Amino acid sequence: MNPTILSFLVLASLSSVSGHTTGTDVMAYFEAYRAAGSTCNKNRPVTGWTVVVDRSRDAVGAATNNAAFSAGTGTYTTPQAGVYHCCASFRCQQGGVCDWTVIRNGGAGDVVWGAFGTRNTNPSSRGWASHAHCWTSRCGAGVTWKLNLESGGSTDCIQETQWRYG
Repeated sequence: MNPTILSFLVLASLSSVSGHTTGTDVMAYFEAYRAAGSTCNKNRPVTGWTVVVDRSRDAVGAATNNAAFSAGTGTYTTPQAGVYHCCASFRCQQGGVCDWTVIRNGGAGDVVWGAFGTRNTNPSSRGWASHAHCWTSRCGAGVTWKLNLESGGSTDCIQETQWRYG
């Protein structure tokens, strides 16, 4: 691609970016991770999270903490209507295959919103594989999201190392 055109596209895109304003716009965000170790076989949904932050703000700027993400059930419930951009990343242990699904409205007729994973963790691929997936969705308040490990073998394992990737 011509570098001049690329530069122009980047500058044109930056001029249309807008952010959130506390006290005007609603916003919500959270971050969570899993402890070191492996979790094998199907895990619907993936649980055992440690929450770093879980916060939302209403249109007047009032904060609500630790209400949208349930670490025990692995479910995030959108606190307000809006457009949500979400990302997930996992590491698959050597010798297994790992297929993850992103589920919208879990428990109310699960809708597979996205999927990611690997079939190649053999020694020639260095024995493990990290994978990430991001998605954007317009949601009303109360939409639920969860991540499932769909692979069912005893060697199909999420491997956590305490490295934070994303």
